[in-house]
Amino acid sequence: MTIRKILTLLLLAAGSMNAFSSEPPKLVSSEPPKLVITILVDQLRYDYLERFHDQFSEGGFRLLMDNGAFLTDAHYNYMPTITGPGHASFLSGAPPAVHGIISNQWFDHRTGGNVNCVSDPSVKGVGADGADGQRSPRNFTGSTLADEMRLRFHSKVIGVSHKDRGAILPAGKKPAGAYWFHSGSGNFITSTYYRQELPEWVKEFNGRKLPAQFIGQTWKRLLDPSFYQWPDDATGERKLAGDDKVTFDHRVVASEKEGFETIIPTPFGNQLLLEFALAALEGEKLGTSTHPDLLCVSFSSNDYVGHASGPYSQEVQDITLRLDLQLNEFFKQVDQKIGLENVYIVLTADHGVAPTPEFAAEQGLDGYRVDPVEQMRDLLGKLGKQFGPGQYLQTPRIVDGNLYFNHGALRKMNVSEDDVADFIREWALASGNYQAAYSRRQLLEGLAPGEIGRRVVNGYNAERSGDVVLVLKPFVLLSGSDSGTTHGSPYAYDTHIPVFFYGSGFHPGRYSDEFSITDIAATLCAALRMNEPSGSIGKPLVKALADQTR
Repeated sequence: MTIRKILTLLLLAAGSMNAFSSEPPKLVSSEPPKLVITILVDQLRYDYLERFHDQFSEGGFRLLMDNGAFLTDAHYNYMPTITGPGHASFLSGAPPAVHGIISNQWFDHRTGGNVNCVSDPSVKGVGADGADGQRSPRNFTGSTLADEMRLRFHSKVIGVSHKDRGAILPAGKKPAGAYWFHSGSGNFITSTYYRQELPEWVKEFNGRKLPAQFIGQTWKRLLDPSFYQWPDDATGERKLAGDDKVTFDHRVVASEKEGFETIIPTPFGNQLLLEFALAALEGEKLGTSTHPDLLCVSFSSNDYVGHASGPYSQEVQDITLRLDLQLNEFFKQVDQKIGLENVYIVLTADHGVAPTPEFAAEQGLDGYRVDPVEQMRDLLGKLGKQFGPGQYLQTPRIVDGNLYFNHGALRKMNVSEDDVADFIREWALASGNYQAAYSRRQLLEGLAPGEIGRRVVNGYNAERSGDVVLVLKPFVLLSGSDSGTTHGSPYAYDTHIPVFFYGSGFHPGRYSDEFSITDIAATLCAALRMNEPSGSIGKPLVKALADQTR
């Protein structure tokens, strides 16, 4: 029996995740779509689509790969490659330098505290109490595809995700709704920025208590162990939340901290969001009017698994294969409700991920961990010896590569900010851990040469970024832990992501053209015949459009 036949039998036996194996619809409509669906898979590296291709079903990722425009050389054109900026750039076409979402959180010079990228103390949660509900897009500057679709078509826009930033940032400034998962209650919630009360369809969905049904379930491999590319106990893996081991099988137990947070780093988390997205489709009657609506979906579970297990783990391979089946079912439901011939689909990722340093080292690469506490102790000690005792930094840590000066203290000490910046840059390069270091002056004046410098400039916001930006060497992590991994660098393992455009507005095929995350909005806007978002710096890939005169 061939491997393809074996996989087909396994996929057909996958229960509620059955493969959608019907023929894809012929994309012949020249009318505007009834619905645009954007799907962002948190931490989906490009190479996963190639490595796992032969194990995908016909109707999931391969529906897009075989029948859509598949961009194989798409990269993030800025650093840091992190969830908040990725979701903000995805449909705005703008880099962090323009839209202002420089990270998931940043240090606020004015208040002396950290700012969550979607925090908004002026609003309250709807569906849950506390800071988890105090969220809005107010920290984002500019417009997104969602805003421009509302202006062009009066579109209804809905954003859904596990993460607050995943639901909020793509959906723009004034969507009909944005909903995210509250792990403490197991409900999807929103804030008073959007509405004063949850709509009935959300209340009904929350009333189904689906998260409680996943507690006690076991995440087992989808396939026989022989089909997985790497061992189950790769060096550097970290236990998933609530688990007592790094290897399969993984049982979902209630969290002592927050009852339902242990669901998210499993395929059950993606299943929960898929069900909610379908409820949104039905509850908001998306795609049923005379104008195109927009549904923004962001799957977060893959990111949690990748952080713990790394990109070469069996867990990452398995959750990717299971997401393929879940997308298969999602596309099947959309086809039944609206017809895929009436839909545009865009799928990409907000960033990639580095291998664990331990795995990288085993493969002969220069992977290792740098203790952030020791790094800061060394830097502050040397600053004191060079310039005298003093509080040189507003916060004694590196915040996603940024160091923030205590400008008031430097003025009182009569110490030049340029001198401190130059000293820190020399210290960083001499340490052997950093590939590059840039001062605020260099970045604002465009004095950061090379591709890495260009990406740092694109990610640097004059109002919110630090006074020095540090870039670690490839495969090096700033980490106080001895396991797990992360992302954020300007290197290909973090920047290279898949991009798909599917629908009658696009010409199917594989495109190896150089393409940036900021080109997605421009390409989609060209297909929809509408203005690009206000801060967009992207260009449409004209050859991928069905009508190349657009």
